[in-house]
Amino acid sequence: MNGHPPTHGPAPSIWPVTLATGVGLAAVGVLTSPIVVAAGALIVAAALIGWVREALDEAAP
Repeated sequence: MNGHPPTHGPAPSIWPVTLATGVGLAAVGVLTSPIVVAAGALIVAAALIGWVREALDEAAP
């Protein structure tokens, strides 16, 4: 035994990658089309909702 207590980290999640994709898509949309901005914003909103729900489920006893 090495005497170190076990550490608890967050569970693996797809939401950070999804959020980054949405932000990137929205940024590209600023240069190209308002429709692409809207699509990126929808992805960002969905990712934030999913990530918060997952965090709340993980934090629940």
